[in-house]
Amino acid sequence: MRLPPSGPRRDLAIALLLALAAALFRLPRLGVPDEEVFDEVYHAKTALQYLKGEPPTEWVHPPTAKLLIAVGVWLFGYVPWAWRLLPALAGVALAPVFYALARRATAGERAAVLASVLLLCDGVYLVQSRIAMTNIFAVLFQVAAALFILRAALRPRLSAPDMALAGVFLGLALSTRWTSLWAASFLGLVLLAVRRLRLIKPRELALALLAFVVLPVAVYVLSYVPWLRQGQGHSLKELWPLQQAIWRYHSDLRATHPYFSKWYTWPWLYRPTWYHFKQTGETIRGIVAIGNPALWWASVPVTLWALGTGARERDPRRLFSGLGFCLLYLPWGISPRTLNYGHYLFEAIPYACLSLGGLLDRGWEGRWAPLARGYVALVVVLFFFFLPFLIALPVPAGWYFHDLGGGLRPWTWFPKWV
Repeated sequence: MRLPPSGPRRDLAIALLLALAAALFRLPRLGVPDEEVFDEVYHAKTALQYLKGEPPTEWVHPPTAKLLIAVGVWLFGYVPWAWRLLPALAGVALAPVFYALARRATAGERAAVLASVLLLCDGVYLVQSRIAMTNIFAVLFQVAAALFILRAALRPRLSAPDMALAGVFLGLALSTRWTSLWAASFLGLVLLAVRRLRLIKPRELALALLAFVVLPVAVYVLSYVPWLRQGQGHSLKELWPLQQAIWRYHSDLRATHPYFSKWYTWPWLYRPTWYHFKQTGETIRGIVAIGNPALWWASVPVTLWALGTGARERDPRRLFSGLGFCLLYLPWGISPRTLNYGHYLFEAIPYACLSLGGLLDRGWEGRWAPLARGYVALVVVLFFFFLPFLIALPVPAGWYFHDLGGGLRPWTWFPKWV
């Protein structure tokens, strides 16, 4: 296939190729495992309850993700591949949306392609795209909001359509997971840094309020309409006590879990979360939400590089990616919720990919070329190496349990990986 020359058509072709690559790993075998996996026991079940008009089992996150999951169930019935269909489509959509963001947040096409390939090779991204949970929707909506904020802010005249779209996607993100507040705060700072004093002009201030207050609040409230229609509340006044209950649930949660991990251990993959593990005879199938080690282990160092060199060279692109990672990750250190999992870092990983894309692009030619290209090859190899335990492919038990020495096994490199 020959790509068009540089321009919008070429970017569209690349975006479609990335979407196709994402689809090839997300749509086949969606029905495996043929049972509810990990938090599907809450989210998929709640989607069905919305369709039946029953009180939702899972109410501790806003409704949007469950309503989207319900679309697949409504169309095709309560079967595994149906309740995973919309998360898979969200995962497919994230690839071209992220590429569009990368084209504006990195120095050129090659950096954007490299960043997108790295994200496509992340294990948590693939797992979350094939499981009926909330995370993939939140990341898609956050990245889409970032795209439209950049599109609007970088124009001489602040774009009203782009600001409106940003507001809608921020509303969708917030009505999926409250952690999207951190993304909204980051994007508000981005808008302020780009527009500066222009933002106090009446038109720009009105558009900012539209994107960060009016539309997000409207979308958030609308997401609860099915909940209200089911008799869970009689008026919009019922929403405020529910929000207070959600806050109390997360802030007071003191439950334990075998795969709990502290926030500061997440980039080092200290405790990946196994969603599914089943041995049948001499065959094992499993799903582990593990980030690509070459990517996650590099996320903090490359962020420090982006912040340091970005500040020294006054490069707004590197500052955008570095601060994006920090502001979507570090707030977990002050979060009142104590029961957290390593895959929560996924919301920040796209920004690490932007930093890596920029760094690799700088070294792609010349003396550092072997190192840059070798790193990308390593990321791809590790993705395929862990693939069986990202999509529950059958693996001989003898392979999985094979002792390489000192308790080290092929897919469990450290004691906490089991």
